[in-house]
Amino acid sequence: MVDLFPVVRFSRSVALLLMVALFVFAGCRILSPKSSPPPPPAPPLPVPPVVPTPLPNRIEQDPYSAFRPIMPEQFVQPVPLPVVPVQPAPTHEVPAQPAPILEYDSAPPLIERQPDTATQKIEELNRKITELEAQVAEARQHSPDVVLVADDLTEPETPPAKKTATRLPIINKPGVTVYADELQRVRIAVMDKSLFMSNTWQLSAEGEETLRNIAAEIRAFNPQADMDIEGHTDSLMNDPNNPMQKHDISATKAKTVLEFFVTTLRWDVAQIGTSSFGRSRPVADNGTPEGRARNNRVEIVLRNRNE
Repeated sequence: MVDLFPVVRFSRSVALLLMVALFVFAGCRILSPKSSPPPPPAPPLPVPPVVPTPLPNRIEQDPYSAFRPIMPEQFVQPVPLPVVPVQPAPTHEVPAQPAPILEYDSAPPLIERQPDTATQKIEELNRKITELEAQVAEARQHSPDVVLVADDLTEPETPPAKKTATRLPIINKPGVTVYADELQRVRIAVMDKSLFMSNTWQLSAEGEETLRNIAAEIRAFNPQADMDIEGHTDSLMNDPNNPMQKHDISATKAKTVLEFFVTTLRWDVAQIGTSSFGRSRPVADNGTPEGRARNNRVEIVLRNRNE
């Protein structure tokens, strides 16, 4: 009997577990919603039969009636509107007043207009010109080679010692100055900014064009003239330990211009000389940027071959 007790106890446990499982399964079946069957499909709606619409009789009789123009008799005659007479606006005439008659005991005084000062000067100059022309005509009758010149219309002649060169070449380029020195030699000064690129001693396109114009003017001015190319700089020293710095720069500038005249313009090298003056010959104050720009220049000096 003692040996059968564990078997009975185990059987009771198994039976209890089976009963609990059965109750849980039954409760889930009761609580779960019942799925309803799908509704039957709706029957198709009836489609009414298509009945063809017959064409109007007018198209069957005259298919081109829609394209025919409307005749004038088919237009609806407008109803004439009644004519309403318009009354003219009343006018108010203002009687004309007679002009007042001014009576003077004597004739009114005349206001004299004073002549303008500019008009007086013009009349005076015209009168002088007429008198001078009469004097010249009278003098030519007696001596055809004599020409009278009014002293008050001419400027005093410059003393011979202060006269510059008789004529100078005209070069209309920015940064180019043409003048005559104390020895009556023509000098053409060209600023660096009109010749070279910035911070280099290489000719720019504008500088080459300027040198071409200068060469053309020199040939037209004096084809037999020789020239010296001078290099000049300002007084600013970038390297105080190099006292020859400014002379090296001015020599480089003069050599660059010489090479352009000889290699590009085919100028005879025997007609050209170069000089390096550095900062020794300033033409402006080195204390201002404008003065330093004028001192940084290349000068072309024209001289005759017998000098």
